[in-house]
Amino acid sequence: MKSEKLFNKAIKIFPGGVNSPVRYYSPYPRFIKGGKGQKIWDVDGNFYDDYVLAYGPLILGHANKTISRAIAERSQKGTMFGAPTEEELKLGEIISKSAKLDMLRFVNSGGEATYHALRLSRFVTKRKKILKVKGGYHGTHDFNYPGEFVKEIDFNDSQSLKNELSSREYAAFILEPVMGNVGVVLPQDGYLQDVREYTEKFGTIYISDEVITGFRTKFGIYSDKYEPDLVTLGKIIGGGTPLAAYGGKEEIMKNVKPAGEFKQAGTYSGNPLSVTAGLAALRILSRKDYGKLNYLSNVAAGILEKSGVRVNMVTGMLSMHFSSEEVTNYSRIDLKLYYQIWSKLFPYVLNSGIFIAPSPEETMFISFSHTLKDITRDMDIIAGRVEEIWKS
Repeated sequence: MKSEKLFNKAIKIFPGGVNSPVRYYSPYPRFIKGGKGQKIWDVDGNFYDDYVLAYGPLILGHANKTISRAIAERSQKGTMFGAPTEEELKLGEIISKSAKLDMLRFVNSGGEATYHALRLSRFVTKRKKILKVKGGYHGTHDFNYPGEFVKEIDFNDSQSLKNELSSREYAAFILEPVMGNVGVVLPQDGYLQDVREYTEKFGTIYISDEVITGFRTKFGIYSDKYEPDLVTLGKIIGGGTPLAAYGGKEEIMKNVKPAGEFKQAGTYSGNPLSVTAGLAALRILSRKDYGKLNYLSNVAAGILEKSGVRVNMVTGMLSMHFSSEEVTNYSRIDLKLYYQIWSKLFPYVLNSGIFIAPSPEETMFISFSHTLKDITRDMDIIAGRVEEIWKS
């Protein structure tokens, strides 16, 4: 197997043989050679229907012709200038209007966006502490993990939120409006409204981390009606290239240099290739019927539910929960059980020509490139195997 040979070389160069831990699985990951639409294929010639989609960015599928052509044309004119371009302005205008942001700043990754949004919150409020949700993932920086300045509470727990914020010592409360890195967990009725009310009451900046949900459930952000103070975006807005952003209310964003004194810069921020790809992607998405994506997501969820497990779903993303109770937060997830099931499910699914994340904590993504036939076939295979494992 060529993948095995490549991995044996990679493990001598990269820690664990990969450049992000989610890419590893035993005995070795399959090295991907290419992709088109909903399909990817590996170096050994095996084809897969892809429900990882690079962990979310590829809502239009792999190698979209329009995006690929735009990148190629842009590269002929130069890839980096260290100066503004018209493309970044055009993309910024689309994002600010559709996501209802007064101002925004382009960066290169979702983790970078959340990091700077949290730094900015501390700068503006002159407070040091950050409040986040248990199981919420906002990148691999210190603000993502509980410690001296970071505390965690459960998702959907309005009372704990109120109790913590009433101390008036938190600069920001950051959360994904739909949790996506412990599987999909949905906000209960009234929860996001409580988030808006309590953060405003106690002078805490409300950061909606929409790196996953932004432009996925609709053309815009999931939490727009709750008017978060800051929003972080990534994945889809880059059209398959490295691009992210943080933005929000003018009174906060005007503090960022050179308008204000908050220090944040980046050599590759708003680079021509990424903003060109993002501009092409969002122009396509502005004309797409998200109702179709919602329909496919509902079909997938309905088939998986036949296996007897719980399925949480929003447009374009879904996950299975192996629980007898409704899963409303991270504390209700038995990770040991999840991994036991996944260790039997993942290899079977992969060998059946279906690529899902190696970890049960990740989300399954559906793109506009998937067809009803794809969904029906693949979810039937997954549900059948889950039922076998679940009943054993």
